[in-house]
Amino acid sequence: GEGVELGAGIDKVARDLLTDPQTSGGLLVSCAPQALGEVLELFHREGFADAAVIGETRAGEARVEVG
Repeated sequence: GEGVELGAGIDKVARDLLTDPQTSGGLLVSCAPQALGEVLELFHREGFADAAVIGETRAGEARVEVG
């Protein structure tokens, strides 16, 4: 909805994948900043070599920015 702002460089396919609730919900994990190293290490050890930090949460109005 109006809380999602996608950059101009995001093509239609990527836009559809990023905003489809069937593909976005289970792909994200959040943790406290101090646990980040341990969480990434666990994912990598369990075979998820592509696990990576892709963003952060901030106080303020709810919105998603994708550049």
